[in-house]
Amino acid sequence: MAARKVLTRAESQAQTREELIEAAERLFYADGYHATSLAAIAAEAGRTIGAVYSNFDSKEALCLEVLRSWATTRMSRLANTIAATDGSLEQRLDAIATWWDKQLITDNAPLILAAEYGISVLRDPAQQARAVEACERLVDSGRVLILDHLPEHAAEAGELLEDGVHGVLAAGIGLAAGSVTGLTPPGRSSSILTATIEFWLQRLGAAIGAGENAE
Repeated sequence: MAARKVLTRAESQAQTREELIEAAERLFYADGYHATSLAAIAAEAGRTIGAVYSNFDSKEALCLEVLRSWATTRMSRLANTIAATDGSLEQRLDAIATWWDKQLITDNAPLILAAEYGISVLRDPAQQARAVEACERLVDSGRVLILDHLPEHAAEAGELLEDGVHGVLAAGIGLAAGSVTGLTPPGRSSSILTATIEFWLQRLGAAIGAGENAE
């Protein structure tokens, strides 16, 4: 019988942290953010409340890690889906629509949790800053997606490019909320999202073209 591996302190702490995130995810999704206490999460993970505070300074911080993990997984799947296309805009938009319909809005629990978390940190500038920082990856991913279909010097579009990136992100957030609440007709949100992406690509392309002609 093989000897059980003895974990280093860092490995043990990383394992505890992961177990707490997984326990928090289960309870947050099942019971909601506000109904879930840190004590309940500790019990679910088989850990002490002290172990929770050794890894996370608040319930908001733990919730943010749950959402960050979920978003990272979904963004990785989107990147893989896009990488499997021929690189054309048409196939990429189809890939985004498929990912949106099958990987994102089919699971309401994380979307509801994100809304609950967002509301909870509105009066906490420090936590709100953490949330904004965590969202920067989404902004960066959107920027790369748009730039891939524009001329090499498109990054010089400045404010208009940033408007496009945030416009697409805002549309996605609104459509996700609409899906959860039933305001967006079933099966329509992905086509609205891809149309929004196309709109901004066309607007940016026209602006860049006009700038080139003026030189």
